[in-house]
Amino acid sequence: MNWKDYFSFDRRDRTAIILLLLILVLVLVLVAVSDKEKNTVSPEKEAAYRTRFDSLQGSQPEKPVFDSYPTKLREGETIEINTADTTLLKQIPGIGSSYSRRIVNYRNSLGGYVRIEQLREVWGLDEDLYQRIKPYITLEGNPKRIRINSLPEQELRKHPYISYKQAKVIADIRQRKGKIASVNRLSLLEEFTEEDIVRLKPYLSFE
Repeated sequence: MNWKDYFSFDRRDRTAIILLLLILVLVLVLVAVSDKEKNTVSPEKEAAYRTRFDSLQGSQPEKPVFDSYPTKLREGETIEINTADTTLLKQIPGIGSSYSRRIVNYRNSLGGYVRIEQLREVWGLDEDLYQRIKPYITLEGNPKRIRINSLPEQELRKHPYISYKQAKVIADIRQRKGKIASVNRLSLLEEFTEEDIVRLKPYLSFE
């Protein structure tokens, strides 16, 4: 069979092929027109979309104002540690929210700082940070006194410098022998070391 025989069609076959081609072209044209209509936005829709976009833009939250963050102290500037609140303390270079809260909480537990070195006792505040913040700190005022002869044992225990055993022995002495006259009486007790007496002395009241 000659290869030309494969491409020979009678009149009826040619007519059918032409009709199929026309139908295919028509379908392609209809699909193209439909896609164009889908992608076309009417002026009314465009205006509605723009109005909605503008309203959403207006409702967006404002960006934070970084100028409100505390300004750090410059060299030579200081803060008084016994009166400063957490906001002021955060102005000290190296001190953020966590450390400022710890410093204030420990100050309240003590009744006030009597030595700048007591900042070393603040939880998490290491020697390196202490040396960095020390130049920015001053100390004034007198601490709140512990009424050693009248405070209940439970209240005595709350002070960072008085242990459970020490509070108990103080309460026992008061009950058996009356008022404690001076810090010298405490220094005679085995529950109190010399270091304990030195730390406690500024905070004690024997009235």
